[in-house]
Amino acid sequence: MINNVNIFDHFSVTVSDLDRSLAFYCDLLGLREVERHLLEGEGISKMAGKEGVALQVVRVHAPETPNILIDLQQYLSPKGKVSNAKLGDVAHSHICFGVPNLAAAYEELTAAGVKFVSEPVSFDLEWGIVHVVFLEDPDGYILELMQVPTEKKAA
Repeated sequence: MINNVNIFDHFSVTVSDLDRSLAFYCDLLGLREVERHLLEGEGISKMAGKEGVALQVVRVHAPETPNILIDLQQYLSPKGKVSNAKLGDVAHSHICFGVPNLAAAYEELTAAGVKFVSEPVSFDLEWGIVHVVFLEDPDGYILELMQVPTEKKAA
């Protein structure tokens, strides 16, 4: 066992159109751009296990968690295929973002044309009520919104 992983650095989402994804993640969801860079050459090709790799990366974060980074990355070459993985499929993942008012976020994003998996759902747990909903980014990548802070129950 390697037992020396000590931080969470970033999570990457491969996108087909970086400008469209930035409009979604930053303008619509409210994430903030941290930096951008072009990765290409022998080192990035070797790391990716593909020949001739060039990708544009934009790092973003949520305003209240600036140390948790998401890399939006568009492969300029070679072009990748669109994944059809969905919730429950092996090797699929999703990112969960906290919002202060899930009902308001759902209403605003629905009006903006965002595609949702369902309407918001609430889970009544022993310690509180959790409000969540799943939605798709412009490429169909699944995201989760969860109302934070969680609605606490009286002790």
